[in-house]
Amino acid sequence: MVIASDPRLTEAGHAYTGAETSFVVEAVTEAFFQSADYAALHARSNASAFQHPLWLQAFHRHLAPARRARCVTLVGRPGPGEPPCFVLPMIARKLSGVTILESADLGVSDYAAPVVDPDWWERQNDHAALRACVAAALPSHDILRVKPIRDEHLALWQAFLPGSTKTLGFSAHATALLAPMEQWREEALTDSFARYLARKRKRFFKTEGARLVVVQGAQAIARAMERLAQLREGRFEQDVIAAPAAQAFYSAVAQSGEQAGFARVYALELGREAIGYTFCLAFGGRLHYLLIGCDYQTHGRHSPGLLLYDGMIGDWIEAGGEIFDFTIGDEPFKADFGTVATPLHVLTHTPTVRGALALAAMRWRERWREASAATTTTPFARRQTSGEDIG
Repeated sequence: MVIASDPRLTEAGHAYTGAETSFVVEAVTEAFFQSADYAALHARSNASAFQHPLWLQAFHRHLAPARRARCVTLVGRPGPGEPPCFVLPMIARKLSGVTILESADLGVSDYAAPVVDPDWWERQNDHAALRACVAAALPSHDILRVKPIRDEHLALWQAFLPGSTKTLGFSAHATALLAPMEQWREEALTDSFARYLARKRKRFFKTEGARLVVVQGAQAIARAMERLAQLREGRFEQDVIAAPAAQAFYSAVAQSGEQAGFARVYALELGREAIGYTFCLAFGGRLHYLLIGCDYQTHGRHSPGLLLYDGMIGDWIEAGGEIFDFTIGDEPFKADFGTVATPLHVLTHTPTVRGALALAAMRWRERWREASAATTTTPFARRQTSGEDIG
């Protein structure tokens, strides 16, 4: 249901009627993500886990307010009061006097995607009219920015929003799975890495009390996420989970997502002690690995990160999963698991001179950081890097 319409909504500016289709565009508050309408649309769309209702509910409850970002979500409907045919989850915030209108990202959402009814989309031919109708519903801004965008979502964003696109300097990485696990290892891993991993696995799991478990129950998950954050302290500069709001966000998704089968927290245990944790999202046959925290100081000899990756992949194969997604970041260890890189893109538009100048300054700073860095790093890389020397 529509929670709040844009006060600037007019039939002329925000409604479109064509020979084959018509629709209206409305701005709504974050409460829309709790609606049955949104859940149904997301379920039949080609959007990602990062547009899931539980993800966006927690995003707007914990993260957006802490970063002074307000919800600017646009909902398209075939007619007033009808179920939505598309949703553009976005936020607006001010940085140094510049208003940025962007996808609901804030450094935690790996894939930006519009949420679109595929049947409705097949009937759309006039993308220029669609883009004009959406533009009329957008609030004033200096910079429009949507990122990171996978290849399969790029044309959709370009149909809804103006701007130019650019390929980002980092990629996403995923490995296609096969059952049984032994067959996947044989086809995905090199012989040398497979032998190395087998030795690590054998040495660790022959120890009494060594096991990999999925953490269950709200209280246990909350404790696990808190411990995961503690294990990361001091390891990564500008770690995304270091902020209290980010910790609350991830913990909320982990707890609500466990009940819905959307989130998984894994623990690698030795005796009665957990020596490593990971946090993942499960959606559409894909397990998205997002966070890791391990006690490398005490148990680094076991390579707990590698054991977690190997164990999670095995568990997901047994569950009938199709893809293990290491998501964003070009850490070298991902290639050892037979991953394929997927390019990512950003769409930008600057309707004001102030926005154009600010974007030019931002790009100059990015080039300077890239030139100064010894290796490619992103907030996602700091989030995921295990820090292990795998030989």
